[in-house]
Amino acid sequence: MQVFDYRYELRRGDEVVASGHLTREQRVEVGDRIVVGGSAGIVRTVEPVLGERELRLVVQVWREGVDS
Repeated sequence: MQVFDYRYELRRGDEVVASGHLTREQRVEVGDRIVVGGSAGIVRTVEPVLGERELRLVVQVWREGVDS
């Protein structure tokens, strides 16, 4: 089974509100809706990081949190 490793940034406007590392079993693509750390948003960027296995993932957050 293939896994995808990401180095993510959660952004609200131009401000980075959180960052970290994420591993998923499914690939994410620009335009996907995603929840990371309880914050829902839309994937804006997925790009390789030079010399790294991880992909850079930028998610534009549109609200504070997600109801369980």
